[in-house]
Parts: sequence; C-alpha cells; structure tokens
Amino acid sequence: MGYEKFCKIFFSIIFIFVSINLIIWNFFTKDILTNSSDKHTGDLSRMSYLTNLNFERKNLRTLEKKMIDINSYNSGNIDMITIGDSFSNGGAGGENRYYQDYLATKSNLNILNLHNLPNSRNSLETVVYLNNSGFLEKNKVKFILVECVPWAIFDRFSFDLDVTKNMDINEIYKMYGFNTSKEEIKENLLPDVSFINTGNFKFLAYNFLYNFSDKAFFSSVYKAQLDDNYFSLDKKDLIFYTNDIKYLRKINDENLRVVNDNLNVLSDLLSKSNIKLIFMPAVNKYDLYSPYIINNKYPKDELFDKFRKLDKKYIFVDTKKILATQLEKKEKDIFYIDDAHWGFKASDFITTELSKELSK
Repeated sequence: MGYEKFCKIFFSIIFIFVSINLIIWNFFTKDILTNSSDKHTGDLSRMSYLTNLNFERKNLRTLEKKMIDINSYNSGNIDMITIGDSFSNGGAGGENRYYQDYLATKSNLNILNLHNLPNSRNSLETVVYLNNSGFLEKNKVKFILVECVPWAIFDRFSFDLDVTKNMDINEIYKMYGFNTSKEEIKENLLPDVSFINTGNFKFLAYNFLYNFSDKAFFSSVYKAQLDDNYFSLDKKDLIFYTNDIKYLRKINDENLRVVNDNLNVLSDLLSKSNIKLIFMPAVNKYDLYSPYIINNKYPKDELFDKFRKLDKKYIFVDTKKILATQLEKKEKDIFYIDDAHWGFKASDFITTELSKELSK
C-alpha cells in the first residue's frame, strides 16, 4: 500500500469517526450528558442513554416559603431539620424540586436541610450527635425528618444504634460551616463533556441491546412497558434503577425489626427533649408503578406492607400509600419519566398529608 493511499484511508477513518460522534452528540446525547444551572435532565435517561425518554425541565422555585439551606444558615431557631439522600436534596430537578419548600409553605415551618456529619455512619447517628451536643435544644428544634430511599435502608440503618455518642457543639458548627463566612455555592452540574466521548457509543449499544434485554445486559436501568400513559411525555415506557430490584432480597422480618428498633430508640431519645422523629422512606419508582407493568416478571416489593405492621414510636410517612392513591386516579408525572426521583406533584401530595399529621 502506497503512502498516499494509506493517508487517504487513515484520514477517511478519522473523518467518519468524528462525523459519527458529531451527529450522535448534536442529535441525541448532548441533552442528556449536559446540564446547566437552569435546566435538568433525568438520571435514568442519562444512565440508560434512552434519549427518547428525556424530559428536560427548568429549575425554578416559586413557593412562598423555602427551606433554609445549610450554606445560608448561621443561626436562629429551627422548627424542623431534614436529613436524607438525593430526594431531600432536589435530585429530580425541575419546578419546586424540594419537598421541604412545600412543607415550609403549608405548615409555616422554618426547615433546615442538613447532610450527615462526616464522622457519622448515617443520618440516625448524625441525629444522635445533634441531640447529645445540645445543638437541637439550642436551636429550638421540634421535628427531625429522616428520609431514605428503600434500597439503602438496610445498608444504612440495620445496625445497633449507640445513642450515647457525643460531640462538642462547636465542632458541629465547624463541620457544617455555621457562623463562618461562606463562598457562593455553585449548582452541582455534570462535568464538561467533549462531543467525542464514550457515551455516544453507549447510546448506539444500549438502544440496540434494549431490544433483547430489559436492562440492555449491562445497563443500570431497567425498561418495562406500562398498561397506560402515566407521563406527560405521552409514552408508556417505564424506566427504573436496578437497585429497586436488587434490594428486594434484603427485605425480611429480622432486618426490618432492627431498623424499626433503631428508629424507636432514636425517637425515645428525642422525646426527652420534646422533639418528634419523622421517618419518610421515599418509595421506589418500580414499587409505585409495578401494578401497572404489563406482564411484570419481577418480585413484589413488600417493604411498605411490612413497615405498616410494625409498632412505631415515630411518625411514619407512607409515601407509597399517598402516591399510589394519586396514581390510581391516573395522575401523570408523579415521578418524572426519565428520573429515579419523584417530581413536584409528589412533593405536593406527600407534604399535604404530612402537614395534616404535624398539626394534630
């Protein structure tokens, strides 16, 4: 092969390679692999590369009263502290993504959202430190709301809770950055991605493989078909996280007993200071929509069924029951079609019920 012919073949391959990436990027993957401070795309469409299910939405907060973010709080009385995972931190994006804003508006509560302390294993232990240090008493806290996705409950809470742990209150203030000057916190955006990236080829592979496997063999996202349209995108596809299925084997009476005992012990500790504990497991997308999956071959999620039967000393927010009632009415976009998180409608429904409970 001559040098001239080799160069032609080489540069032709480069041209085709670049062109394929450019076409896929501009027409398909750009929207799911990039976010800006004012828009959001779903985590499930991003992981599955099912761009046809992408439901782009604008980030905005319009409610009258908003939660107090950790980065803007220095001091002052707090009615409620919320601690949880991405559901408590606006993971779904879009309109009024924080359920705390709805609860603050409806119940006129000052709500502070915190993350776990760096030296605690989970949110229950963080609450112990906050209580025993005097932080809760000093800030006149009345309620503690612990939120958790079901598939992480047993990994996080199925251990014996030590309610004697303590920490100096000044150390807590230091860890959270209270009473210190704070730099402006920028929106947590996706990293910059070049138009030439592995995601373009995952897009081709996954969209082909979903024809043969519910999770494209290698994806972290399952795809199923619903019996009706439950989303404003006008599609009957349901995509959900693989952990919604994986964790089901952990649901047993012993694991549930340990978790419930820990919550009851923590509730007893807080009640000494007239603080009420609220536990809010955020129902999985699969669990909520599973009755409507055509030819559903996956096991039933029994977590909420079993939790309802337990003896509780805390307020239990049955997010599945609340949202299932709305889903029976064919309410659309309770969860976003492209996301593992519920949307603003779910936050509205759940906080309406919770605010009623808190007013008793």
